[in-house]
Formats: sequence, C-alpha cells, structure tokens
Amino acid sequence: MTHAQAKAAIRSGIQKVATGPEYSKDLSQDEALAAMQYILSEDADPVQAAVFFIALRMKRETDDENKGILKAIMDTAEIAHAEVDQLVDVADPYDGHSRGLPVCAFIPPVLAACGMPSVTHGLEAVGPKYGITNHKVLRAAGINVDLTPQQAAQQIANSDIGWAYVDQKVFAPRLHDLLSLRSRIIKRQVLTTVEVLVGPVRARQKTHLLTGYVHKAYPPIYAELARFAGFDSATIVRGVEGGVIPSLQQTAL
Repeated sequence: MTHAQAKAAIRSGIQKVATGPEYSKDLSQDEALAAMQYILSEDADPVQAAVFFIALRMKRETDDENKGILKAIMDTAEIAHAEVDQLVDVADPYDGHSRGLPVCAFIPPVLAACGMPSVTHGLEAVGPKYGITNHKVLRAAGINVDLTPQQAAQQIANSDIGWAYVDQKVFAPRLHDLLSLRSRIIKRQVLTTVEVLVGPVRARQKTHLLTGYVHKAYPPIYAELARFAGFDSATIVRGVEGGVIPSLQQTAL
C-alpha cells in the first residue's frame, strides 16, 4: 500500500465510523486492516489514529473490524515456531492487575513442570489500568523479559525449561510504539482487546489460547478472534480483573 493509499484509508475509515450513533457505518475487514496499517506506519497522524480508535469504541467494534486490526498487527509482528507439538499461550490482560494478586506470571512455569510447554507475553505498563503486569513480576524474579520470539521458542523447546515470556516491544515494536498515544486516549479501545491474540510463539501442531474477560459480551468476541488468529482451541475464563485466574464469586467459564 502506498502512502497516499494509506492516508486515504484512514480518512475513509474515520468518515464512516465517526458520524454519530445514527449514521456511523461499520467497516469491512479490509477497510479496518488498511486503516490500522496506516496507524502502524512511521508517519501516521496521531490525531487521526486517536479519532479512529475512539469512534470505533463509541460505535462498538464489529468482528470484521477486530479481525482487520488484529491482522494488521500480526502482519508487522515477529512470530516464531517452537519445536514442540503443543503449546499453551497464557494471555493475561496487558494492563495488569491493580486489586488482585498478579499470579498469572507463575502459570507457564507450572504448566511446563507438568510437561506442557507454555508461553506468556505482555509489556511493562499500559492503560487503562496500569497495574502489575507479568513483565514486572518476572523481571523482579530475575527472569529475562527481553527475549526475542526465536529465543523464547528455543527456551520453550528446552525440556529443562519449557516456557518463556516475550515482550510486546520485541515481538510487535510498531504496536508498542503506540503506548504514548494510548495513554493520551485514556479509555480502553480496540487494541486492548486484540493485542493478547497475536501469539508470538506457536507450536508445530497445536497452540491453545488461555485468556480472560470481565464483561459478558467478550467470550464470543475472543472465540472468533482466536479462530481467526489460528489458535487450535481457546479457554476463555471469567477471571479476576479480566485475567485468567477464576473468581471464586462467579461462574468462571
């Protein structure tokens, strides 16, 4: 896509989604993909990007819009393949935990000790919560949080280890570059939904997603995105603060 085509895509996208509750129109997957490709480019206008994300959120994103945005991110991400037959991708919310214990970081090593290779991923801090993240927990425990996806894949394939953490700044640097913009947007937007589904490491045969949610609308959204992203199965948990640890006060699945 040329620069002129990219600029036209974001302009067209904003014109369709930012016309109010009565007249806003949904984007096709290709339209959302093109708009997100522009936003991930080096010379994207942050004002246009912010308007696009906010308008989508106010309209409510469709499955096609979510898929287009996720595909644009995956197309710019580095995804490695580990020499293991099966892998569990533990995808806790990237904005972390601010009220509950952030124990998700310990799930991959426990799974690995039980013979199931696993991977987790995230970043140091992002809104809207700016909570304690897997990155912070693992770094405090002395774990290398700067592995490339290929290094993580090698560590996962090592039967003496069997798990790894990969940071967004390494596997999806263009998405990571939007952190400043996201902090200025303040509220949750589509990136918060889709970023957990990129999957920086995949298995030879089957890769299984483990992720969480809070609001009842999200299970079908995550199930559809998991299929689209190429996961072979998905466990979607109604967890504490939207994470993968089930709440003791409500039905978990």
